Amino acid sequence: MRSATRTALLSDIHGNLVALDAVLADVERRDVDLTVCLGDVAASGPQPREVIEVLRRLRWPCVMGNTDESLVKNLPEKFSESMPDEERRTLERLDEWTREQLSGSERGYLSTFKPTISLRRRRCHSLLCYHGSPRSNLEGIFVGESDDDLARHFAGYKGDVFAGGHTHVQMLRRFGGSLIINPGSVGLPFEKVRSGGIVNPAHAEYAIVSSADGSLDVELLTVPYPLSALRKAVWDSGMPAPDSWLSDWR
Repeated sequence: MRSATRTALLSDIHGNLVALDAVLADVERRDVDLTVCLGDVAASGPQPREVIEVLRRLRWPCVMGNTDESLVKNLPEKFSESMPDEERRTLERLDEWTREQLSGSERGYLSTFKPTISLRRRRCHSLLCYHGSPRSNLEGIFVGESDDDLARHFAGYKGDVFAGGHTHVQMLRRFGGSLIINPGSVGLPFEKVRSGGIVNPAHAEYAIVSSADGSLDVELLTVPYPLSALRKAVWDSGMPAPDSWLSDWR
């Protein structure tokens, strides 16, 4: 019998070291032999430099997310014009603050991230990792998309497992003979509420793909952490509008 492989997939840390630390502790106890980061590691959260420091030390393979790319180029992130003016201005100030936090060395590290990462896990299965879609780190893949839409996303790409983030929502579905996985967001998960709005629950999301003897098993995981710890990190960070940022957290 072949030994099993266990691959952790995580995405969209968004400068939330409290959430990342919760995932690291959970991964440690689950006997994972490889972890892949699917991008968007630093922007929009209270601890961008601290998250980058941890990732540099861990030396995981990392995909280039859309916000990573903006930070590498030191360019402002573009927010939707349909967004309410006050919300957009708050996000623009946060984006400017994040860019000011990063050194040239930290941007240099982010520049090593790859558009896609292809892996063959001990001859058991092939894994194609990206941020939004294989075509673009700005292009999200959603659970309700038709097979025709998925065929356009994945035209010219092959893999037993396709893995990406960007939407901040966990997903697992089949497409032909492949599995499509979105591990959700470590640092900024989205949860819809009855009013139609979105809140951020105080848990970190990630996934583990296990394979042995030709079979695949996928776990979509959530790891709770104290909201009080995140609040303290935000208030200590010096980020702009901390109370506004925290108002969506539950």
